[in-house]
Order: sequence, then structure tokens, then C-alpha cells
Amino acid sequence: MKLQAYIVFFIVIGMGISANAKEPYPPSIPSTHSKQSYSIYIMNKGNSSMNDMMALLQNNNPGISDNLAKKIAEIYIEESNAEGVNCDIAFCQMALETGFLTYKGSIKKSQNNFGGLGAVNKIHPGESFPNMHIGIRAHIQHLKAYASEDDLQNDCVDSRFSFVNRASAPDVYALSGKWSTDPLYGEKLEGLLIRLINHTSYIDPRLIAQNRTQQIH
Repeated sequence: MKLQAYIVFFIVIGMGISANAKEPYPPSIPSTHSKQSYSIYIMNKGNSSMNDMMALLQNNNPGISDNLAKKIAEIYIEESNAEGVNCDIAFCQMALETGFLTYKGSIKKSQNNFGGLGAVNKIHPGESFPNMHIGIRAHIQHLKAYASEDDLQNDCVDSRFSFVNRASAPDVYALSGKWSTDPLYGEKLEGLLIRLINHTSYIDPRLIAQNRTQQIH
């Protein structure tokens, strides 16, 4: 009986290890950041702050002004919270689709198309929106369409919303082959999530210079 009990015990342990090994998304990551976890699920609450988002943008595109970085971060947080979408994922997807707002791909700055909606190439650059706020709202709504069957809280501004197979992509990895044909799309988004969560909060370099001046004097 003892032998059988040991056999059953090791089988159960082995099943647990196998199940964990198949889990593709780490629930948390080691970090010196005060927020040590991130979620790859779209209908979830993000962990990053406006300052974190500003830092991700400005560290990768120093040409972005403080005002623009703050404004776009604020709108992403506001619109994501309104629809229950993970603002971390939405913001990282914007960074991926626009090249941190450098617009070196098929999307032009004038389109206000932060999610690359309908974009195929420079001949077919995708949707255009009248302003930044509406463009971000459309991006959030399109993400919600893929991740959930819930109704929108705001009026629909995403003209492609009805074309989506609702709730077919609950996490960033499921967006590969749906939002983008890139098979590594999910991995790229998770990589950006890690970068967003891991760095320290944004500190205006002018404040650092001011503090150094004060220390010198």
C-alpha cells in the first residue's frame, strides 16, 4: 500500500509540473519596481501609472514632448478604464504599432490611428480618425471587441468593431494571427509589458539637473 501511495503521490506532482510547464504566461516577474506584476489578459486592470507610460515613450523617442506624452498616457488610462481594458496592453500595443510614435511604418501621424486599425501597407494605411482622443477610443474599443462580448460603454467610433469575432483573443498571444499576421506579435507585446513594468517611474531630467545644481550650491 505504501508503494502505491508513493506512486500516486509522484504522479500527482508530475501532473502539476507538466501543467505549470505548459503555462505560457508568467503571472509575475522579479523586479525592483514597486509594481512587480503584469497581466497579459486584455480585460484586466493595468498596473502602470501615467509616469510609467511617459517614461516608456520618452526613453524610446526623446523627441516626444512632456505635454504630448502626458496627454496620450492620460487618454489611454481614461478610455481603458471606461471599457475595462488593460491600459498597459493598450499602451504597449500603441508603442508597437506606431514605433513609439515615430511613424516609420505604413501609418501616418495625421491618421490618429494608434492601433494600426485596417493598416496593411503604405498603399492601404488603414483607418483615420479626426483627433487623438477618438483615435485612442477606437483602438480601445477594437481591443475590447477581440477580448470580450460585453457592450461598449461609450458610443462606438471603431468602424471595424462589427467585423471582429468577439471574445476570440482574451490575451496578447491570441492577437497573433488576428490583429496581426506576425507570429511573434504576442511575444513582442509581452516584451513591451515587461519593459513598461520594470523601469522606474519617469523623472523629468530637468528636475534632476535642478537638484544637482541645488546640491552644488
